[in-house]
Amino acid sequence: METRKLVVSGLVQGVGFRWSTQMLANKMGIPGTVRNNSDGTVTIYIQGEPSELDHFIEKLPSASGFAHIENIDQELASNVEKMHSFNVLY
Repeated sequence: METRKLVVSGLVQGVGFRWSTQMLANKMGIPGTVRNNSDGTVTIYIQGEPSELDHFIEKLPSASGFAHIENIDQELASNVEKMHSFNVLY
């Protein structure tokens, strides 16, 4: 199991992106969090097997509704406790 931090840029605030991200994660059984950033990007933490996380990232652009993703930066996050559900953070 691994945890990844994704920073998503583009038109991703004010268009239901956090909600659609949560719906996709719940559908796929992937725990984590999603939060808007002050610079207009969105940060997502997801946790699971690498192949599951790759699949989530692959599906994210088509699950985003009105959002328009320009870029997804990702990195491994260390020392993150086990997550049990997916939550929108405010």
